[in-house]
Amino acid sequence: MPDARYLRVPAVAKTLILACVPAVLAGCAGSSSNQRPAQQPIRQVEIIREDVSFPLKKGISTVEIDNQYGEINVRDHDEDEVGVHGVAQTLPPDFARARLVSSVDGESLRLTVQLPKGKSGGRYDMAAYVPHSLNLILNGARDRVDARKRLGPVTARSTSGPINASSYARLDLATDTGAIKAAILGERWSGDSRIRSDSGRIIALVPLSGDISLSAETGGRLSTDFGLSVHPRDKGGYSAAARYGSGTSKLQVYSDSGEVILEHAVLLEQDGDSSGEVD
Repeated sequence: MPDARYLRVPAVAKTLILACVPAVLAGCAGSSSNQRPAQQPIRQVEIIREDVSFPLKKGISTVEIDNQYGEINVRDHDEDEVGVHGVAQTLPPDFARARLVSSVDGESLRLTVQLPKGKSGGRYDMAAYVPHSLNLILNGARDRVDARKRLGPVTARSTSGPINASSYARLDLATDTGAIKAAILGERWSGDSRIRSDSGRIIALVPLSGDISLSAETGGRLSTDFGLSVHPRDKGGYSAAARYGSGTSKLQVYSDSGEVILEHAVLLEQDGDSSGEVD
């Protein structure tokens, strides 16, 4: 397990008391009395915040984050480490506390959110600060997965949580029923980019220059704002394709039944940003 440094304190527990108001009404009328039982206090929700850093040892090229219990939000920084601000929520004794566990496997630093064996519940939302050139692999579930304006490749998965991602390098994004918002920030990259869903809506921003080969297909609706020809499929749904330059950088957008929207991404050389990037 790699060394972890706590930036401020390991875990600062703050208890949010939702309500604890006993009420007793007593009265006497002649020889009879009416009394309501005391109201039972509502259990306490514990909010636990932690700031942890994981030094990046020589040779680490990929950061993999697996969080099945809350959001994954990735932000850039220039430090030679991965910093995490985590917020855990627990409601003892039913919901246990989720904890962040780290490990190193070859060239990958893995951060995994885990619950105690046999326990359920618990929530852990996280903001991870990762050098922007490192490869990212993000595995979520029902909550948001967010990684934008990256220089390195981004791989992201969810079941029903939304995915919001953009990079100058390869994108590999997939969800079952969640929505995907993706922006291609470069005119060329290594490897094939794929954006896929079962039924979730996909919005993809694509530059119309460089060396890009674009193919899009869905069993649902397909629309574009840059004049790309959309054709009906024999088995239902629609497809579209285009090639720019040599077409060596491939982008495939596919959904079984979800809506696919293709939009023109205008790349600005001065700041390397995309004016049409989805927020």
